[in-house]
Amino acid sequence: MKLLKIVLSACFSILLLSNCSDKFLDIYPVDRKTEATFFKTQEEVYQTLVGCYQGMNRWLNNGGNWVYPIVSDIMSDDAAGGAGKSDYLLPQALDRFDLGIAPAEANIYSAMWADAFTTINRCNTFLKKIDEFPWDDNSAYAMGKYMSKAASEGEVRFIRAYIYFCSMQMWGHLPLITETTEDAGLEAQSDPKLIYELIVNDLKKAIGLLQPSFPGDAGGRVTKYAAEGLLARVYLFYTGYYGKTQAELPRVNKAELLTYMNGVITESEVKGYLNDIIQNADHDLVDDYISLWPAGAAAAGIGYAGEYNKEVIFAIKHGYVNGTSMNWVSDMGARGYIMPPYGRGWGFDIGNKYLWDSWDPNDPRRDASLMNVNEEHNLFNDADPYDDAEAGRDVREYQSLFLKKYLRETDGNGNEVYGSYVGNPSSMSSYTDYIVIRYADVLLMAAELGIDAQANFDKVYHRAYGSSAPAKPATLENIMEERHHEFVGEAIRYWDLLRMGLEHAADAIKIDAPGIPVVNGALIYGSTNIVIKREQVMATYGLSQIPEQQISLSNGKLVQNEGWSK
Repeated sequence: MKLLKIVLSACFSILLLSNCSDKFLDIYPVDRKTEATFFKTQEEVYQTLVGCYQGMNRWLNNGGNWVYPIVSDIMSDDAAGGAGKSDYLLPQALDRFDLGIAPAEANIYSAMWADAFTTINRCNTFLKKIDEFPWDDNSAYAMGKYMSKAASEGEVRFIRAYIYFCSMQMWGHLPLITETTEDAGLEAQSDPKLIYELIVNDLKKAIGLLQPSFPGDAGGRVTKYAAEGLLARVYLFYTGYYGKTQAELPRVNKAELLTYMNGVITESEVKGYLNDIIQNADHDLVDDYISLWPAGAAAAGIGYAGEYNKEVIFAIKHGYVNGTSMNWVSDMGARGYIMPPYGRGWGFDIGNKYLWDSWDPNDPRRDASLMNVNEEHNLFNDADPYDDAEAGRDVREYQSLFLKKYLRETDGNGNEVYGSYVGNPSSMSSYTDYIVIRYADVLLMAAELGIDAQANFDKVYHRAYGSSAPAKPATLENIMEERHHEFVGEAIRYWDLLRMGLEHAADAIKIDAPGIPVVNGALIYGSTNIVIKREQVMATYGLSQIPEQQISLSNGKLVQNEGWSK
């Protein structure tokens, strides 16, 4: 947690922006150090590197309810929007891909958009200044910073690529910004192929620069294997979304994009990167799947594998430092009702019951991924069953099901537990790391690309069912089914659907009338049941709303995504 503590306690910010209040990213005080006066000492260079990590952390946490992990779940077929029964209908608008349900919500993703480009701007500044500093790698390591010129450049390129990739998944049409700018909002959207070219080239360069590992007290740093795994995910997404979607996508020529990108990276190169992880990285599957997440491990009566377990290739770190934490997990629990070892929450991003009902009960990942109020019991008091009516009292579209992996852990008194820290039950945050890439993902991506497909598929399949389970062929259909069950609640499912083609995603997400009966359902489309129209998913092309505020500030440079006009 050493790096994390420095990240979250760092008191600097590079002033990349002007002091005009209506500027696109003008969010920092003007009395902070500027680019011109910073980057003069080794300590300042390190703080600048830390600032890039901190920007990524802020991007993950600053947007309240509407951050990448939450909306990735809500848009998938695994989760409903939830919220309180008297709350606004924005979660339902996202779940249905229909802003007409909440027409006043014109700036859903303002914080996530701004934080993305703030982080990109920080990375651009670091890369701009990197050759100007007289590096002393030996001294940096002696200081305990574990910082070299090559590795630092690789870390920053990874962060820029990761933020740009997640943003491309969300919005599809972005400005391409590789230089420090005062106002990214005045940059026009670029051809998507040029953004993907930047992402891929950043990751390829990072792979050549990064270390295979860092010392144990530098947890959370980006490694070579993290960059290789992310590059495979990027490749599979854009080749799938643009390659398998039958509909014409607005403002992009799919065939041209794929042809162009074939000159940037090949499938053979991607296979080589995945092979490198499998053959050379010190990563493997943990024995007990549920041990990857603390609350679920506690409920199962097994030990938590810990933040630094062998399966995690990259995670965005969090820790109890100066009151900071991972805020978005507060969306996942029951409102006002604590079910030890699970903490309460706001009831956004809740499970769809049909996922539980359709899942093989012999697959232990079901109980590890989903908290069914009627199936579990109070870990600390067997005689005190959970109260389904109380758990769903103020949760819209309640179906007795919560996504479990990131539920907050509590002790027998309902106090939150963060390792050695026990907090107040009124706290609505968590200090569990957000896992971005696990080794299981690498194995299944390798199987999908035909790399020892059956053997790599079987490692994940047999971890779940045991080595004596009936054989299951590593077909694409079975691999995608395995990915579904392996990654429920990890912000992967929606993007897996979309990369099978827009039409495939729309078919999986739609819920035809009469819909799913729920508790506290809002009246939408003439029913309090959940109904999701296929045509609404198609109308948005699977992309999300660009904040209208940013479109207004761009002086006509930014164009709203189809299906999301106010």
